[in-house]
Amino acid sequence: MEPLDLRLQRPRGPRVRLAGVVFTARAIDKMRASLPGGDLNGYFENFGFSRVWQHLTGISLRELQTHVAEAASEDDVVAWIDGKLRDANVVRDAINDTMERATTAETPEAWRSVFEETYPPALRERFSSVFDLLEADDDRLYGTTTQA
Repeated sequence: MEPLDLRLQRPRGPRVRLAGVVFTARAIDKMRASLPGGDLNGYFENFGFSRVWQHLTGISLRELQTHVAEAASEDDVVAWIDGKLRDANVVRDAINDTMERATTAETPEAWRSVFEETYPPALRERFSSVFDLLEADDDRLYGTTTQA
């Protein structure tokens, strides 16, 4: 896949589903941005909510990164993820429900300082939903409204 420069465009929103799972499109965008020639623009490809995605899907972020780097297209990556989820009998609705209901209060203590450094106090105070916070922060960084 081609690298992605997140200085020029925002990653897809956390609610965008690929392979039937929220956050997957965003995880792929961040992996593409970490490829040579890409730019993460301050995003984390292997930390924070990406780690929650990893835990719930059972798909290693390192393995995803390798597959993104080697895949010819996003369709190839989505088919690979779909196969991994199907083989593991993962209940996608349960993953989506858990991720969509996640709150900022659930941020692990070990991640708290990075969380507070990454998101301005005004956003942290206004948004308790992780997805709402991520979308608002993207809006702040890119000066545009959240895409679907």
